[in-house]
Amino acid sequence: MRKICYTIHKRGELLMFNKTTSFIFNKYGEIVNDLTRRQSIKMTHSVLKLKDKEFTSYYTYNSDVYVKVLSGIVMLVVSKDEKAEEFERFVIHRFIKIKKGVKFNFITITQTSKVELETDFKAKKTYVKTYDGNPISYEPIIPTFSVKEILGYYYQVRNASYTFPGEQHNYWELTFIDNGELATTVDDEEYRLDEMDLILYAPGQFHTQKTGDAQSCSYLTILFDMDIPDSYLITNRVYHAHRDIHNALNNFIKVSNNEMLYDSELMICYIKELLIKILQYDFLSSSPVASTPMQQRFENELLNEIVIYINDTIYEQLTIEEICNRFSISRSSLQTLFKNNLGTAPKQYISDLKLKKSKLLIKESVYTISEISSMLGFTSIHYFSRKFKQQFGITPTDYAKTIYN
Repeated sequence: MRKICYTIHKRGELLMFNKTTSFIFNKYGEIVNDLTRRQSIKMTHSVLKLKDKEFTSYYTYNSDVYVKVLSGIVMLVVSKDEKAEEFERFVIHRFIKIKKGVKFNFITITQTSKVELETDFKAKKTYVKTYDGNPISYEPIIPTFSVKEILGYYYQVRNASYTFPGEQHNYWELTFIDNGELATTVDDEEYRLDEMDLILYAPGQFHTQKTGDAQSCSYLTILFDMDIPDSYLITNRVYHAHRDIHNALNNFIKVSNNEMLYDSELMICYIKELLIKILQYDFLSSSPVASTPMQQRFENELLNEIVIYINDTIYEQLTIEEICNRFSISRSSLQTLFKNNLGTAPKQYISDLKLKKSKLLIKESVYTISEISSMLGFTSIHYFSRKFKQQFGITPTDYAKTIYN
């Protein structure tokens, strides 16, 4: 069953809480299955209609309290100490009993909810203020801004000394520098962007752009419509694309070239992730990025093509030279490509793949060990057997026996 976590504010902190089926709840009460004892005494019933997301005082009874949620999702908050300084929080699950003397209260998680309380008809209820009278409140997990539409995105290469005289429009614009440098003015304020830098232009902001005098500049532009209450937090500033921002931008670029169902939804998600990382910019580590998104995209596509080719030719004596010639890549670049993305050398990757394939063929029990060795392009059965044992700690023959037996 999927575990759901909720958050609650306690003096500005975000906290998680458990369900009442958790062993932690045993300090304050228990799940009630046997109703015999409860039915043997005279009980008072009351129904609480909950709509508030906070409270400033607890209830406490001099007898046990039985609680049943009639509708909605309800959070139970119990005090951990006499001063009501610390508390625990639980989602009420099943019919529960709260021990006498425990200080508690409820907050509705859904918009409204109802809770039924049953107590001894002689029970006395008292109220205890929260610590320093500070409210304990539930903070719902809801979006605070939305990207409504991506209006366009394009990659441009401008020559040195190119000047764009300026414009303003009623949508957002993101400019990311892939290579070179770009000078821009935003409402008469000057900014300089170098490689891997980005800037956001808000609706209504007049902006100009100019490339450097010494070299051309290539950059990505994304136009989008967004509702955000704190737009001032992300404008009039240059951001350097550290790893988190780079990953979100790279994912956007990769998905933008696909035509799968719901890819447009993913593009919206990645733009929003990118914007969240920008909003969190001052709190994130500045992890370096090895390559630009465009370069990384090229590497990913090339690696994918090479891996597909290796899989398709797994039954041949494939050499590194053949791969280099087919994909017009040097041995050193191929080595770097595999090391950076797969953590292994291309030759080792091919060997590991052949050995994994040999295990599958042995399991199928269609071919002999000698035939499998030959099919996968090993120079001899002895070499194949030695490599197999190095990889799996057992010879192919012994491995076959474990299957047949």
